[in-house]
Amino acid sequence: MAQVGRLPLVESSWALRREAVQLASWGGYAMTTLWGCPTRKYHSWLSLWKGFERYELLPQMQEEVLVKAGHFLLTTQFFYGRLSWEGYRHLQGFSAGKGWTWYYQIGDLRIEKQVYLGQELPLWVLRYSFSGEVLFRWIPLWAVRPWHTLRVEPPQLERHGDRLHLGESLTLTFQVFPTPRFIPWAYAYEGVYYPEEAARGYPAQENLWSLECWEWRLHGPGEIYIAFSPAARPPLVPMRTVSKPPRSFQEVLWESAEHFFLRTDRGEYIVAGHPWFGVWGRDTFISLPGLTLAREEVQRFHRVMEAALHHRSEEGQFPNTFPNTYTAEDTGLWWVWALIQAHRMGMSAGEIWRYYGEPLQAVLVYYLQRWAGEDGLLRFRAVPPASWMDAQAEGQPIVWREGALVELNALWYAALRFVATIAPQEGVRWRWDLLARRVLAAFKPTFWQKARGYLADWCSSTAASWQIRPNQLLAVALPYRPISDKVAELVLDTVERHLLTPRGLRTLSPADPLYHGRYEGPPALRDRAYHNGTVWPWLLGIYADAKLALLGEAAKPALRKLWQGFEEAAYAYGWGTIAEIYDGDAPHLPRGAPAQAWSVGELLRLSFFLERP
Repeated sequence: MAQVGRLPLVESSWALRREAVQLASWGGYAMTTLWGCPTRKYHSWLSLWKGFERYELLPQMQEEVLVKAGHFLLTTQFFYGRLSWEGYRHLQGFSAGKGWTWYYQIGDLRIEKQVYLGQELPLWVLRYSFSGEVLFRWIPLWAVRPWHTLRVEPPQLERHGDRLHLGESLTLTFQVFPTPRFIPWAYAYEGVYYPEEAARGYPAQENLWSLECWEWRLHGPGEIYIAFSPAARPPLVPMRTVSKPPRSFQEVLWESAEHFFLRTDRGEYIVAGHPWFGVWGRDTFISLPGLTLAREEVQRFHRVMEAALHHRSEEGQFPNTFPNTYTAEDTGLWWVWALIQAHRMGMSAGEIWRYYGEPLQAVLVYYLQRWAGEDGLLRFRAVPPASWMDAQAEGQPIVWREGALVELNALWYAALRFVATIAPQEGVRWRWDLLARRVLAAFKPTFWQKARGYLADWCSSTAASWQIRPNQLLAVALPYRPISDKVAELVLDTVERHLLTPRGLRTLSPADPLYHGRYEGPPALRDRAYHNGTVWPWLLGIYADAKLALLGEAAKPALRKLWQGFEEAAYAYGWGTIAEIYDGDAPHLPRGAPAQAWSVGELLRLSFFLERP
């Protein structure tokens, strides 16, 4: 399915709903639809990450073909709310591997367009191949703006030789072959319209700007190469380096994983999702074991973990969003969770302690001193939200959670037991084991009611929430469980009956009056559905851990069927990747970000454990 022919491509309801993304670790970025038509303000043929911010440079390119039969556009584009350029009519096919290829035909003229981001070299390459004589004009339409904004006023565009100065302290070096005729073309392209932004309830129109028209006349079959780079003069990489499309679903996930890594001068990081997410702490640690260790990249695991350590606050807290936004209290617990998974996936206790022994103890001390009560349980304020269920409306959490949160205390108990198990010093082991025993004694009386048969989502001094949510599954899934096998079986049964879908776990039981089965409508309505019924694929990793812990090998057939079911989902929204969320109601349509790191990472981690005896 990595390749598609003409028939689906001419259907707007199909092609405009499929979005392809490339992220090179040096910061180059590209994202568009299968028409090459931007439907979001985040779509751009070329963008650049600067630190932890992204700049959308080139949302569109005007591509004109002049042959004996007439003048034709390859470009497809919306202006002022309507589809005005219809180059998609000439499309014959599309394929994707480590780059993208579009196939066009105009009369007898066959055209290939390939776009490729170098993974190691800082290079964006565009190649056109023509089967016969043609006059071709290429006009880049620039935005040059921070990713969450829209452009109205013209950017500061200048070309000096082979260098393009774009403003915002951004300069690109270009190489082009053969040399074109450079025609001055300083115009505003007004009313560029992004229908997905309008559908999501956001401003949807901007102006793009051109500087020059590049023109080539080919007197027979030939190729045109255009390359941009933030570096001074990188070598031109021939397009034959573009790989063939991946063959298996496992290869699709491996390839998708590569497009979440970002290197800066401060280290290597994981972008939480495409196109509007940045580097998020919680998402990094949940996705990290699958994106690295399941792909046999141990050193990359260490590089990301160590980069995160540089961003801890003076108090010892990890940022929720990098570089320095500290709004969530669970991030450090997920950092420890990543180490627990590393140990499960083959990393020795000695290696973990050598790299992380000191910060592991510092993280535990942070939680002990700041949030632990006399019974050892962690208790948090409702505002700001401490956990991953953090959507807010008018400054208040949509899912109110305060006091002792079930998954954070399960993570806390596991973290204590983990350190008490792997620490080489007896005194260290004794200290944290003593606290773990205190937490264990308080956990079941706090969260369990036999008559209900499942765990409370949270408990405060005055109230408790008995809404059926997936958070309780952490108490079953972790290798150090604070509940008995019998209680764990009842919790798993409740989760399966109320929350399990083919695309992940719902965030709330459909039997609950606050359940929202579809994630759609204006922002306020979507925010209410986000953690009140919407399905999250990343939770399948937690579900699989719980199932394997209780049933062992007997759990694998059902889990393998769930994993295989995502193969068709990988080409239903993001092209060759997995979406952030899905509707709680069937048919569980993909929603949110088309590509999400922890969705891909947890499917890779699940695959790792399915294949391991």
